[in-house]
Amino acid sequence: MNSISAIFSLFLVFLFFVIVLVLIGFVKKKINQLRYTKREALFTKAEINFLKTLEKIVVNPNIAIFGKVRIADIITPAEKTNTKEWWQLFGKISSKHVDYVLCDKNDYSVICVIELNDSSHNTAKAKQRDAFVREAYQSANIELIEVKARQYYNVDKVREQFPEKVRGTLKLG
Repeated sequence: MNSISAIFSLFLVFLFFVIVLVLIGFVKKKINQLRYTKREALFTKAEINFLKTLEKIVVNPNIAIFGKVRIADIITPAEKTNTKEWWQLFGKISSKHVDYVLCDKNDYSVICVIELNDSSHNTAKAKQRDAFVREAYQSANIELIEVKARQYYNVDKVREQFPEKVRGTLKLG
């Protein structure tokens, strides 16, 4: 019986090592499946051109310009909504972003958001999304400035698109 139990013990040790090796191979394979590629830039060429224009307009050192901000980091569903409705409303904004946000550097409160509208905004689905986003910002009392995307921007014409209320807050250059 001793030799049988010794063989069985060796078999269990062998089986343990086989299982460990299989698990290590599985984990390595899983890790190797995560393949990412670095994007060339955070912004598209049109977004870079607009940002450079925006930096000429927003000369107030107390204003911060942020790009590619998730809408759910700017607005949130009202606390008065029930849990199910809250999550539904949050789901509508959690994976969307706005092109630029201007904030007061004193408390980083949002002054306004800016959306560049290129040809991708012309589809029926995009128009529905844009209408929802406009309504959401309006309900949160946040100014949304929509600018038609162009290859090049005229500083004066872009400045004119800022509502008077926002221009006063920003002290635009």
